[in-house]
Amino acid sequence: MNLIPAASLNPFSIYCVGKNYQMHAKEMLLWESEDEPGERKAESLEEPIIFLKPSSSLSFDGTTSIPLFQGKPISQNMHYEAELVVLIGKNANNIPVRDALSFVAGYGVGLDMTLRDVQMEAKKKGEPWLKSKGFRNSSLVSDFVPAEHIISPKSLAFELRLNEKTVQRGEPEKMLFDTASLISYLSYIYGLRAGDILFTGTPEGVGTANRGDKLHAELSLKEKNGTIVLTGLDAAVEQ
Repeated sequence: MNLIPAASLNPFSIYCVGKNYQMHAKEMLLWESEDEPGERKAESLEEPIIFLKPSSSLSFDGTTSIPLFQGKPISQNMHYEAELVVLIGKNANNIPVRDALSFVAGYGVGLDMTLRDVQMEAKKKGEPWLKSKGFRNSSLVSDFVPAEHIISPKSLAFELRLNEKTVQRGEPEKMLFDTASLISYLSYIYGLRAGDILFTGTPEGVGTANRGDKLHAELSLKEKNGTIVLTGLDAAVEQ
């Protein structure tokens, strides 16, 4: 099977989905309500939470780091977030859910690196997330498995290892908004273009990535007797 190389990517847009796994939504709620009295309940979403990362956030050498501004790091807490990543194969406008997967070119696994302290501060102030999500080398993706080899993205699974210890496992069948629904939604609201990338959301287990850490993510196909690794991503945290 010939993979679609990550080095060939040139997206118009990188779309990302927030709180698309129930358990991650709960762990985010804990962080967001640390300074608030009482217990908050997770909201029920009628539409997916969508945000953008610039194409300049793509890392093509497998490295990521906290940027410096005027000689100082802009964050003290960078988190890893492993996700199923979808490569859009052709322009998509006003596409019904039943047809949405026909617009997929391939499936991969990726890391949406996040400056968590910067994000939390922005949320408190009601400011945009861009600084915390869209910094240079904050988007890392594997090579992509051509879509014709995948009957359904719900048959996929992914995991992330930090310094050889498994820290995240995700199954797209557990997403609150599935891949077809996300593509359809984006096609109506924004319009997708061939080459666009969609990060579909991260499961629970996100945490801090420190200087010198090694990250390894794998995308697998689930079968009765286990899983078959389809593609993977190696990343290193530099500073």
